[in-house]
Order: sequence, then C-alpha cells, then structure tokens
Amino acid sequence: MVNLHVSALVLTLATLSHTQATRFLGRVDPTTKQLTWPGTGIAFNFTGTQAVINFSDVSGDNSLAMVIDNGTQMVISNVTSNSISTPTLQQGSHSVVLRRRSEALYGTLTFENVTTTGTLDTDLAPARRIEFIGDSITVGYGEAGTFPCTNTAAVEDAPNTYGALTAGNLSADYSLVAWSGKGLIRNYVTLTPDTSPIMPELWTRYGALDADNTYTFPTAATPQAVVINLGTNDYSYQLTNSSGATFSARPPLNNVTYKQAYVKFIQTVQSHYPQANFFLTSSPLLSDTYPTTADMQHTSQANAIKAAIAQLNSTKLHFVDFPPQPGTNDTIGCDYHPGPFEHQAMAAILTPAIRSVLGW
Repeated sequence: MVNLHVSALVLTLATLSHTQATRFLGRVDPTTKQLTWPGTGIAFNFTGTQAVINFSDVSGDNSLAMVIDNGTQMVISNVTSNSISTPTLQQGSHSVVLRRRSEALYGTLTFENVTTTGTLDTDLAPARRIEFIGDSITVGYGEAGTFPCTNTAAVEDAPNTYGALTAGNLSADYSLVAWSGKGLIRNYVTLTPDTSPIMPELWTRYGALDADNTYTFPTAATPQAVVINLGTNDYSYQLTNSSGATFSARPPLNNVTYKQAYVKFIQTVQSHYPQANFFLTSSPLLSDTYPTTADMQHTSQANAIKAAIAQLNSTKLHFVDFPPQPGTNDTIGCDYHPGPFEHQAMAAILTPAIRSVLGW
C-alpha cells in the first residue's frame, strides 16, 4: 500500500467530456455527484500520461484509495485539496479507480470532472453487481489501524473490506450501504437512547446524508446478489462506567423481535430486487461467551436469521456463518473491529457461498 499525497500543483489541462467516460462506483446520485457512502467513487480510462480528478466541494475528513492499471493501492489519508492527480505515467492507455475509504459521518466529496493530458476513453461496468448492507464491519471501521487505536477517517478502509474483497474475487461491481453503529431495529447501546435512523431507514437514501426514500433504484444498478450483515449493534446492551464496572444500559435483544424485523426488511429489499439472491450473515463480532454465556449471542443471532429464512420459505435466501473472530492483536483493528486478516477470512467464506449459488 502506497501513501499518495494530494498535489497542490495546478496543471494546464483540457477538460474533456466526462458524462459517459467516467463511471460512478457505488450508490451515487448523478444529479448531485456526492460521494458519501463508503466505497463510493469513480472509475475511468484514459490515454495519456496524467489525469486529475476534480471536486467541486470537499467537506470534513475524507480518506481515499486510488488504483491505477490494477496496481498497488495508493492511499490518500486526508483529502486537503479540491483535486487529486495521478502520478506521471508512461504514455499509453491507463485505468483509474478512486474510492472512498471512509464513511459519511466524517466527511463528503462532490465530484466535478476529470481532466487529462490526453483523452478519456470508454469505461465499461461489470455485468455482475453485489450490494452489501451493514454496519461498521461492512464500512471497514478501524481496519487499517493497529490495535489499540481510535477510529478515524484515515484508518477506515472500505476498499479492503470483506465486501470489496468478495466482489473482487467474483469480478463484480459492488455497493456498500453501511454506517457504523447502526442496527436493524436499534443502534449501538448508549447511555441515553439513540434515536437516530436505523439501517433500514438509511438504506432508502441515495446519498448517505440525503433524505429518506430518495433512492430511485435505477435498473442499471440492480444487484444480482444482496449481502446483509446487521445485528451486531442490536445485540449490544452493556456499558462500562468510569469505575470500570459493567452494567446493563438497556434490556438484551429479544430474538423473536429481531427475527420479525429481519423478515420485514428482507421483504422490503426483495420488493425492489425480486430476482436477487440474498446472503444473510452472522456477525464475527458476536460470540457465545460475551457478554455472558447465557446470552449465546452468536448462536442466537444465527438461529434468528435461519428462522427468518424458514418463515419466508424462499430458495433465494441463504445463510452464511461468519465465526466469531479470534480476537488476537494480529486480527483486529480499532475497538476490536475486524482487521485485514479477519476481512480476508470473511471474504474466503462469502466468496464460495455466492459463487456456488450464482455460478460466478
């Protein structure tokens, strides 16, 4: 992984038509061109020696990853300029993929155009598409951090999450509709109730910061596979006070209530993607020993998801088990979230699960 510094150099380049030559990645409203959801970005091809991606607005903290000609990922840990330039390349044809590493709660970018010393070429979208719906695990929260660490935009790493890796293994385009701390029916436990939107509400948005029910479900973005990884935050109910004592800040999750909410959400998503196969996963951050052995949270969640599948009785619904992560320092990132090795392990489970169903 290479750290790429944003150049402040102003180049005299001819701005070319980019409406068809550049392709949005992930869930991006083409009328606003805001890059908000983790992993959103642009892809384009050009013939020349250099290209510049220009933004009309940069707000907050944003971390990006650029890949040129399918090479080593170059990291821009903090975008401080309204333009990002590729290095000077050999004259010829080149491909560029630029994606957000960080999520919308830290900052946003508004794409303006691409300029180049040469010409923009056609970029074709893959025929295969996967949509991932989730929380901080799907975001890549703290993945690039070294435990113990505090999560920031710079250490989130959406392009290297289990979702992105799985899509890469299957030569598929992907969209991450995910937000840290969100749940299916309730968000991560806090001392006072978190009344902010839950993930089923956020899922209806085009941009992560847009109003609810703004996503238009364009046909060209319809996925053949949908992966849902929600429940980690729903199952949280304990907090630690200033003295280090653990206490219950809210009741434990009712498994039947969780199952019923899962059924409802699946039905909602299915109404928009009736032909898609769904892969419903357990959480690697839930275990059968924490917070108590009586909770058996990992097994309880898995059984609730299986019960939802049984109730819906559809051959297009598939359960995928992500075992509890080992929890050793070489597998975890910030705040005990999955690190690179754990995301790779998850992708190694999910990839064959999707391949076996879709023949990819």
